[in-house]
Amino acid sequence: MRYAINGRFVVRKLTGQERFATELLRELDKICEKDEFVMVVPEYAETLPDYKNIKIVKYGKVKSHFWEQISLYRYCKKYHLVSVNLTSTCPLLDSGIVCCHDAAPYEIHELLTQNLYGKLSQVWHMWMIDAVKRSKYPIITVSHYSKARLAKFMHVPEARFHVISNAWQHYQRVKEDDLIFDKLPKGYHRGEYFMALSSLTPQKNFVWVKEVAKRNPNKKFVIVGRAEGFTKLGSEELQDSNLHFTGYLTDGEIKSLMKGCRAFIHPAVYEGFGIPPIEALSCGAELIVSTAACLPEVYGNSAHYIDPHNYDVDLDELLKEPIAPASEVLDKYSWAREAGKLLKLLREN
Repeated sequence: MRYAINGRFVVRKLTGQERFATELLRELDKICEKDEFVMVVPEYAETLPDYKNIKIVKYGKVKSHFWEQISLYRYCKKYHLVSVNLTSTCPLLDSGIVCCHDAAPYEIHELLTQNLYGKLSQVWHMWMIDAVKRSKYPIITVSHYSKARLAKFMHVPEARFHVISNAWQHYQRVKEDDLIFDKLPKGYHRGEYFMALSSLTPQKNFVWVKEVAKRNPNKKFVIVGRAEGFTKLGSEELQDSNLHFTGYLTDGEIKSLMKGCRAFIHPAVYEGFGIPPIEALSCGAELIVSTAACLPEVYGNSAHYIDPHNYDVDLDELLKEPIAPASEVLDKYSWAREAGKLLKLLREN
C-alpha cells in the first residue's frame, strides 16, 4: 500500500466535487485489489461507503480544512503514504496527488472575491495550487479545457496533467418521483417548462435565466432552489412571475422535472466540467448551455448553445436547431472507465 485517499468528502455536503470523489471511488473499489488503498476519514464521520476492497480508517478529530492539514498529513507521514485528494484541497506541507477541478482562482478572480468569504477562500485555494505546483506528483483534472488553462496559469507542463472526467451513471440509481408535478403551479405542464438549477454562485450566471424569463413572459421556467437570496439580482417579485422556485427537492423530484422539461438550461460563465447538464441529458432532456469554458468540449454537438452575456434569445428558434443524439456525449463518459484511468495512474506512479 502506497496511497492514502483523502476521505474528508464524506462529511461534506454533496456537490459536484464530492460527487466526483464518491462515484469514482465506488468504481475504483470494484477493480482494485483487497486493501490496495486506504481511505482516511475524520473520526466523527458517521455515514461511510460500503467498500469491499478499499480499507477505511477513522483518524483525527480536527474539524474542517484543518483535518487535512493536521490529521491527514500526520497519518501519511506516520505510515509513509502519499495522499490522493479528489476534491481540490490537500495537505499544504505535502500535497500528494490532487485533482484541481478548474482554473477558477486564476480565470474568474473578480467573480470569486466579491465578499470576505470569497476573498479568504481565494487565498486558501491559491495556497493549495502553489503546493501542487511545488510537488513532484501528477495532477488530475476533469476536462481538457481545465488541463490547458491550469498548465498555462500554473506554469507547469501539460504532461503533468491527467484528465479523469465526471460521468452520469449515478443518475441511473435515482428513482423518479412524479408527485412533484402535483406541486407545480397551475399552467406548468410537462414538456412546456424550461428548467434550471438556481445558484448564488456568480459563475453559474443565474441572472441569465432571470433576464431571459423577463423577455419571454409567455414561457414558464422552473427553478430548483429557493427564491430567497436573489433580491440582489433585482428579483424581489420573481416568485410571482413566470419563474417558479421549487425550494428544496429530492433527487427523485429533480429527475422527474428533468425528464419532463422542454429544455434544461445551464448558462454558466465558467465551469470545469458541469455535472447537472449531463444528468439532464441522461434523462432525455434537451440542453441549452453556454459557450463558455469547457462546456462545448463536454457537450459537443448534442446541445444548443447560447452566449451567456446575451439575453435576447428566441428560445423557440434555438430549439429548432438540429443537434446530435445524446449518446454522443453519454457514451464518452463513464465512472467505471474513469476509475480505470485513476487505478492505472496510481499504479504507475
